[in-house]
Amino acid sequence: MNATKSLLGEHLARLKWTPRELARAINSWLEVRGRSAERIHPTTPYHWISKGFCPYAPYPQIVAEVLSAAFGHAITAHVLWPDKAATVANSPKTAANGLSATWNADDVIAQISELAREHPDGMATVNGPDLVTPALDGIHHSPGKTAAGTVGGDRVRPALMTLITRHIAELRLLDDRAGGGALNLRYVHNELHTVLDLLRNAACEADVHERLLLATADLAQLSGWMHWDAGNHGIGQRYLLLAIRAARAAAESRRLELRTTATESTTNTLGMLAYQCAHTGRPADAVRLAEAATRLGRATSSATRARLAGRLATAHAAAGDIHAFRDAAEQARRHLDDHRPDDAPPFLYYLNTEQLDAEAGQALVDLARHRPAESGKLLSESVDLLTPLTSTGLRTEYQRSALLHGCYLVQAHLHQHDLEAAVAATRKVTERLAGVQSVRCQVLVRRLLRTFARRARNPYVADLLPELNDALNTA
Repeated sequence: MNATKSLLGEHLARLKWTPRELARAINSWLEVRGRSAERIHPTTPYHWISKGFCPYAPYPQIVAEVLSAAFGHAITAHVLWPDKAATVANSPKTAANGLSATWNADDVIAQISELAREHPDGMATVNGPDLVTPALDGIHHSPGKTAAGTVGGDRVRPALMTLITRHIAELRLLDDRAGGGALNLRYVHNELHTVLDLLRNAACEADVHERLLLATADLAQLSGWMHWDAGNHGIGQRYLLLAIRAARAAAESRRLELRTTATESTTNTLGMLAYQCAHTGRPADAVRLAEAATRLGRATSSATRARLAGRLATAHAAAGDIHAFRDAAEQARRHLDDHRPDDAPPFLYYLNTEQLDAEAGQALVDLARHRPAESGKLLSESVDLLTPLTSTGLRTEYQRSALLHGCYLVQAHLHQHDLEAAVAATRKVTERLAGVQSVRCQVLVRRLLRTFARRARNPYVADLLPELNDALNTA
């Protein structure tokens, strides 16, 4: 047995996986990222093990990432195929590459600039300590200050700073309406390039410089969220990890208002990372990150605390802890009831009772899988919570959220064996597909299509299938 064969086989043996199970994990990884066309045959990994073959790109890196996720620590393609250096030499970096425990704001700006400039085709996600540690280092370390722009040159005036702030608010609305499409991402990146250029090269007062730093954090956060929505999970993680550090640097401001806003931005980004972990099979990471965000956000506005408690509820649901989920969900509702609209940070414009209820309903669908003995009650509750947001008309503001949660409403009806209700809910989903560019949502809809295809003899389903196919083909 050669070294390559024994190393890959040894890793599978430690996981107690068969080659078919590895194939299933690879295909699942691809499907979640909207890359189903690259799925492999269930028997393909047998050749990698029995004959020592190293697959062609991009599969060495995909195998490494799948195994990293399974083990909870980083495994590189070079570890699995050390004698195939030429084949795996171009393996992408990981999302946490170069994010050390000690850092300064200038380093973060340089790393965001590099990421925005290069737009790498692939970047490996991280999980476990490889994700949680750099995230927490970002909030606990007090960074060195950046130089406040150049001495000469044009000065950034407050009016321009106000315009940038308004642009960021409008770009967030674009994401809510249309998702992480390629053109939307390009526009956000262009805005990020502009702000980075001002931050590095323009002259400005200290408070304007700090606001530019926070704008950079906000745009990096938005880029990370949109990349994740587009299926680029590793790049999305890196943007969010860097956004945490940029916002933390802005929180060093002497101005209380800016310091508070930057802290709220930091906690919100941590909550986003927690949400992503909850929905990619990493509940332990989700809980750790959400708990850290909750601790950091104790002195923030009621709206921010509601947002953080909602993220914690989602994390506990992913972990199957119904009691912790109930506690966190109730806290989220109480904080939201207590908040004043003029006290909420601008990035939480979307957070209302309807949104929180829909998120809780989505979490209950996940909990029903963890707790089959209680699934009937949990699914009924989830339908009640999901219906208001998903049954609204085609208003433009929050189409992706309505589409996303509509998919979970369909799942709840399917688990209840109510095909008629599932088909009716799916038709509302299909109405929204054309206006939303979200790989995340398209993956969910394609899963529903496969589920319905197995029930094609049902008259309700038979009428739905061509409509659903057409909607997916034109999305």
